[in-house]
Amino acid sequence: MKRYDHDQMQILFEQWLVSGLTKKDFAINHQILPVTFYYWTRKFEQAGASPVSGFQQITIAEPPNANQGELMAAIQYPSGTRLELYSSFQNLSDSYVKLLKSLTS
Repeated sequence: MKRYDHDQMQILFEQWLVSGLTKKDFAINHQILPVTFYYWTRKFEQAGASPVSGFQQITIAEPPNANQGELMAAIQYPSGTRLELYSSFQNLSDSYVKLLKSLTS
């Protein structure tokens, strides 16, 4: 097994945060001993190095089309990413609506 310095492990930690994998699966996939990866993730979490914590991935079953309806809401992030919600989205789940509200408050 390879030894990782602080900066290398920080990069791997940030990749794990957005990967959706468990710590164990991520460590195995990157040929890191799980106990080593647990140690580093705990160290970074205690230092408050969780830049993307609290985010939840949203998948949309159908791609947008020309008949999207009226623009109901839009969120523009500093990175340039724009989230738009059109009136054609009907029957939204409660958790999706709550997530959208939390993004705007």
